[in-house]
Amino acid sequence: MLIAVGNSINGGTGSGTGAGGGGSPRTAPVFRFELNPIGRVPQTTVIAFGADSIFPFSVFVGDDPEQVINSTADIVTRTLNSSSDSADVSFSFGATFSLNTGRGLSQNIRRVFRFDNIIIGDFFSEIFSDKNYAVTTLPAGFQTSLISAMDTATALPSNIGLWKVDNVGDFSGCFSSVDPNAMSDAFGQWTFDDSAAIGILTFENISNADLESCLVQWESNPNQGTGVDMSQFPFERDPRGSGGVSRTLSETTYPAAKAAYDNLIANNSWSFGTSINWVP
Repeated sequence: MLIAVGNSINGGTGSGTGAGGGGSPRTAPVFRFELNPIGRVPQTTVIAFGADSIFPFSVFVGDDPEQVINSTADIVTRTLNSSSDSADVSFSFGATFSLNTGRGLSQNIRRVFRFDNIIIGDFFSEIFSDKNYAVTTLPAGFQTSLISAMDTATALPSNIGLWKVDNVGDFSGCFSSVDPNAMSDAFGQWTFDDSAAIGILTFENISNADLESCLVQWESNPNQGTGVDMSQFPFERDPRGSGGVSRTLSETTYPAAKAAYDNLIANNSWSFGTSINWVP
């Protein structure tokens, strides 16, 4: 089992205390998760770090002593001996990193506690079996795609509107099948990259009122991207299958949404296709 951490560029360090039941204080854990085995035990996880990481930094596993990582030669291992065994892991470095999925990795990361004030190079949500993301306390940023990144999530960070997504090119399905109670108008705070593809079912469970608020916020953002593609039915699921269909909105009920929609097309060259069906 390998968790590879690399592609380090820059970022914050976060703050606060990390995890581990009753151990010594954990310093600045910017990424924290729980290992939990599924399948045959004992099971050993190896955490390795790429050459482009910013050294040194600390790793904490459970209540074990702090391990200082000085180079790629330093690795962290943890063996879980029973199906009920678990280990809390946190990294203290403030840097960009990418999680690269290795064979069976989804069997080990059970629960994500926080990923704070950090820039994430590649985000693979399939490695997280517990998709409750109501954990982040500081903004995160993302450098690549967020395709299906948080689909089926039962909760989202309260500060998700502060996340930096202006380097993301594809959001397809990012919030597909997310609990409607977790959706909000916080996405309206996002600045999209020029020509970003929002993709199918990305905001499928957002309410009409929150969608109106998002459209208004996106349109009023002076730094908003141009050429954003909203045409692939991001707002509504086809009840007959897994595809998308138009979201029907009333111009009378949601006049601000219609005005923002028209302005995004005229002034920002956004494309909506038939993803919104306007009725009187």
